[in-house]
Amino acid sequence: MGFGDDFNSGSPAGSVAGIVLVARGDERIPAGESDVPGVERLMAAVSSLGAGGCDSVYVALGARVVPAPDTISTTLYLPEWYDSLDACVRAALSFVDQHPALDGAVLQTLDSPDPGPSAVSRVLAVAAQGPNTICRAEFAGKPAQPVYLGADRIREAIEQAGAGLTTVRYLIDHRNDVVGVDCTDLGNPANSVL
Repeated sequence: MGFGDDFNSGSPAGSVAGIVLVARGDERIPAGESDVPGVERLMAAVSSLGAGGCDSVYVALGARVVPAPDTISTTLYLPEWYDSLDACVRAALSFVDQHPALDGAVLQTLDSPDPGPSAVSRVLAVAAQGPNTICRAEFAGKPAQPVYLGADRIREAIEQAGAGLTTVRYLIDHRNDVVGVDCTDLGNPANSVL
């Protein structure tokens, strides 16, 4: 399946939320300089999701982060989200699940390389397959980000998280269902924590 660089080349599934996941650790541990993401990196991730075709963009903030850009995204901040990346993912997916107008979510962690809007657009083109879709960008055959979960998959992932299993475990357990979207030509490294 080939996709061009035109952001409108696909027909994304319904209304899709783009979510930048920013999780930082225990507040009791002093923050180091490298523990706080730069606003430029956050802006790039938010811009890529929006330009790539996400209808609304959210920044899921844990503790110790720069303010989210409020002109092009909505901040989702609850103090309990800072516990871990999985807590952040669980909260973000629960948010999407509680908003029936949202048919799916594109997830991107701030700690992973910005995939760029073309990669987001390609993932969304595959996401049009329906609410049971899981797809993710691949670079040189290696799974990377962004990751898309359709509405049915979001509910399933929330249930699994409630059973104490991680987001990464969910993706591993359902690896045969994941549709890889080749983004090798875009040149981003395959370095993913999801």
